[in-house]
Amino acid sequence: MPMASKFIQTPVAPTLLAGFWAFSKRQDLSPSVALRVVAHHYMCRTGFEARDYDLASERRGDFHNWARRRRKAMVETGIHPVLIARVTPGFKEAFADYASSLEQSAPAALRAIVAQVVASARIEPAELEVPKTPERRSERVATRFTKEELAELKRHARDFGSVQAWLVALARSRINPGTPQFTQAAMQALYESNRELAAIGRNVNQIAHALNVGLQQRGELRASLDLVDELTTLKRQIEAHTHRVIDVFIESTSRWTDK
Repeated sequence: MPMASKFIQTPVAPTLLAGFWAFSKRQDLSPSVALRVVAHHYMCRTGFEARDYDLASERRGDFHNWARRRRKAMVETGIHPVLIARVTPGFKEAFADYASSLEQSAPAALRAIVAQVVASARIEPAELEVPKTPERRSERVATRFTKEELAELKRHARDFGSVQAWLVALARSRINPGTPQFTQAAMQALYESNRELAAIGRNVNQIAHALNVGLQQRGELRASLDLVDELTTLKRQIEAHTHRVIDVFIESTSRWTDK
């Protein structure tokens, strides 16, 4: 499904987040896909339609992949209790109209949908995996530098945007040596390159399917099997790499979050 940079999102209580994860697991959908699916269902049944959204194009059977990629952040660094999904412009507009018809904000309407879905699903307590929330950065440390020292600090901090951000990254790099401390520019570049690589992986999958069909139609079964094996291996390598980059990205991003 082609996506533009539009999102629907809502803050939720950790227990409600856990309930929606359990619902998503039952459907074998990643939470973002599940969020789009249920939002689409609720707004369509009241007459609001997103013409640029195709429900049939949603990727299914992906909950365990999602959970595996995010396990480290979920268990070690904590999760901010927010549900978010990337959507098409038409979807976002239709959902905004749906929320307006209820005299609610879009986040409030989305939160109400999630609550109804979780209540209807009758989630058992054993299914809940309530995430811990990241520790709030509330403690402050103040210090003084000479003009010469401050000038040198500013030189080092140029790529981090501020002296404060650089000092925080420096301290964290010593406290947690295994956790990367990226600049905002580096994180953006990493995100863009990973997105492009993921798109290549999807293209490889489509090429493998098309070539497999073509070779089988010509009776070249052995060549078809060999090609599919090679392309499947390549796709797995790409997925493994993108998943690792996502993990590293989450590790770094979680260290910068100040909420």
